[in-house]
Amino acid sequence: MNKITFKQVTFAVLMAAIFEITGYINPSLMAQAAMITLPDGGKCEGTMTDGKLNGEVVCDYANGDKYEGNFTDGKKDGQGKYTFADGGSYEGEFKDGNISGEGVRIFANGDKYEGEFEQGKPNGQGVYIISDGGQYEGEFVDGNPSGEGTFVFANGNECSGEVSNGTINGQGTCEYENGNRYEGQLKEAQPHGEGKYIFADSGNYEGEFQNGQFHGQGVRTYDNGNVYKGEFVQGKPEGEGTYTFANGNTYEGQLQDGQFDGQGTYSFANGNTYKGEFKQGKFNGEGVYSFTNGDRCEGEFQAGELNGQGMCDYADGDKYKGQFKNGEQHGSGVYIFSDGTQVEGNWENGQMK
Repeated sequence: MNKITFKQVTFAVLMAAIFEITGYINPSLMAQAAMITLPDGGKCEGTMTDGKLNGEVVCDYANGDKYEGNFTDGKKDGQGKYTFADGGSYEGEFKDGNISGEGVRIFANGDKYEGEFEQGKPNGQGVYIISDGGQYEGEFVDGNPSGEGTFVFANGNECSGEVSNGTINGQGTCEYENGNRYEGQLKEAQPHGEGKYIFADSGNYEGEFQNGQFHGQGVRTYDNGNVYKGEFVQGKPEGEGTYTFANGNTYEGQLQDGQFDGQGTYSFANGNTYKGEFKQGKFNGEGVYSFTNGDRCEGEFQAGELNGQGMCDYADGDKYKGQFKNGEQHGSGVYIFSDGTQVEGNWENGQMK
């Protein structure tokens, strides 16, 4: 009969206790520290469970990148930090081996993105801060600003609205560093289409825009009370339009480079009118000046006055036909009185010599 030794009894009791507490132990499921060499030559160090990395892992990749964080079933998963060889980094959530969830991405050029990620790209709500001081806050799709968002530019301007192709395209508003404001359609974050531009000095423009400038039909109200309604080209009144001045004067006609130029009619608040040619904002060329008292002069105008050949019909029936200088009879001419008497001679500053 075999004897059972004390050592055998002790071992049996110990094993029974282990089995009672833990159950059957499968060696393949036991966590083991491991160093894995990746196909590209990089290495990962962590804990192996069932042949896969799980838990805290550190990976140094052959291209110089580095990962420090959690693994689940052999993939980056949960919280971690990925440092790129170029100096950039990402810190935040991972899922199934990809950057997904909330995180912060710092780029090698100093740019920074903080927000939601999906499959390694910004997707959802986030803030992208550019190293030069500008930033975008809003929605992202596949790594690009898209949806509703706000751009703050390095110069202090701020535009909000519909974002596509990485910029604002559609309805939006812009607040400018100088206090001006825009409301309306935007193309590449510039006023384009129908909109209203409000100046800090209380003036405004409402109408059509092109590439950030007043262009097309519009109404410009100035801070001094003057109003222009008509065509604009590259920010200036040009084409056909009407000016209404705060003092009651009006102009209707052609403009070029912001000035009366071409055919037009200027009406004074006192009832006097000029109709004819304009150049650089002044009566210039052939025109007719009519006075409220019934006087009427027509001829060649220069720098806003009759200069050259002209003729005046006066309300009392008298007439003058001849040369003018600065609006007065000057040079040779004929004065015809209402009774038919004619005086022909030379004139100087409105007086016959």
